[in-house]
Amino acid sequence: MELIDNKSKRWINILKLLVSKNKWWTLQEISDEKIGSVRAIQSDLEQMKSFQTEEGEPLIRIKPRQGISICFTQTLRVDYYTKEILKDNIEIRLIDGIFFEQNMSFYEWMDILNISRSTMYNTINKINSVLTSYDIELRPDSMQFYGNEKEIRHFFVEFLFEVYGSRLWPFDEIQKQDAADLLQDLFQVIEVNVPDAAIDKYCLWLGVSIHRIRKNFTIKRNYTYSMNEENQSSTAKSIYYQIKAWEEQICRRMKDKFDIMLDHHEFVFLLLIEPAIGHFKSIESVEEKLTFFQSHTPRLYEAIHSFIDQLELIYHTEITNRKVLTLLLLQHYVYSNEITGRDGFLFKKKSRYISEVKKQLPYFYSRISHIIQESKTDDILASFVKNERELIRIITSNWRGLVQLEMERRNMLNIFVISTLGYNHSLFIADLIKLRVPPLIHIFTSPENTLNESTMAQLQIDIIVTDTELPIQFGRSTLLISSFPTKKELNNLHRRIVDMTD
Repeated sequence: MELIDNKSKRWINILKLLVSKNKWWTLQEISDEKIGSVRAIQSDLEQMKSFQTEEGEPLIRIKPRQGISICFTQTLRVDYYTKEILKDNIEIRLIDGIFFEQNMSFYEWMDILNISRSTMYNTINKINSVLTSYDIELRPDSMQFYGNEKEIRHFFVEFLFEVYGSRLWPFDEIQKQDAADLLQDLFQVIEVNVPDAAIDKYCLWLGVSIHRIRKNFTIKRNYTYSMNEENQSSTAKSIYYQIKAWEEQICRRMKDKFDIMLDHHEFVFLLLIEPAIGHFKSIESVEEKLTFFQSHTPRLYEAIHSFIDQLELIYHTEITNRKVLTLLLLQHYVYSNEITGRDGFLFKKKSRYISEVKKQLPYFYSRISHIIQESKTDDILASFVKNERELIRIITSNWRGLVQLEMERRNMLNIFVISTLGYNHSLFIADLIKLRVPPLIHIFTSPENTLNESTMAQLQIDIIVTDTELPIQFGRSTLLISSFPTKKELNNLHRRIVDMTD
């Protein structure tokens, strides 16, 4: 998270690593865990020597021949040292305090943090710069977070996971084992397989939800779902009554274990968010789900099938897992009304995912962007395609063979650039050409700034771009360009190069 500086992150990661195994570590072993350089870690350990256990012993033990280890005791609590590391970070302390403590005013927080009024405003502005991506904000008048409650919980899960990690538990009033037991009950009821690596974050997510509900911050919706029982198929009725039974069982467990009333909206959020962040395995098959959607939302079902037909027309080939993709897009339509699909909710995808799609699949990206823009004029598909980023992510993640189709669609070209003004000017012209050509086109130059047949064959050059007439053509196409080309000339050159790949 941007609020935690790199030095603090290294210190926290060093502590987490040392406490993960009761052994002696070398500086190189710690560095190999991608925590930092050997030199940076050595400097960090020197400063961390001041940490002491409750018994007054050094927390970090450093011995020349043995290495580095942490002093394991009965009362070792790494979260205490984590807070010690972060205690100088005002933004972290303020967010953590607002989440866990009672309501306090702007000026009370100034006194607690021992900062000036201007520094307090700067701190809030820095926090809000991070909150922008969640569409929420911290308001100084009330010192509370405002926005969609689902997004607020999303932020706190990411924040607490970053600060406390997977092994530490930040809630004093909620036992982690109780949260884990309830989640296991939920997973068992709806027959979901959850990887062990994910359970810590699930528990944290449930802890955040319970904590927020106890403070009367609940999920609000302006509409409800209704089902006309007269029009329900037997499959639909079975699913409906099964979900009602799940709700009664889970809500009763929440009351018994955590003494909170889980209303219908919270339960729906619980069911929707669970498959969004885990490896969902439903008791219904893909065909049964599609039958259910087709019988209850026939117009949407047909609209999405039409949308997939347009996808197949991009490369004139069938999508092999069409049923699965249909179901994913149907679920995306439903969930988009409940949850922003940004980066898979809790488990985020790489922020550069879409830029990589643009780079690696330029033809697909341009065509799918056009299709999405066209679909936004359709009343049914308008809300379905409003989240363009998530929609492209779903399609690219589930369209098998897409990369191969793109490679077949785009012919790779190798271009060699040479200038009469020397090698540096050849690089200059090459950079100008690179600005607008697709990434599958490779541009080469030579430090010798000379042409010979062996170089052309070795680099598999298809086209030569030059600012002079060549005495020998080498059997390859030659495109002439000025030594200092105009914008119009570059546009024409780009157009000719791109046309050669279509």
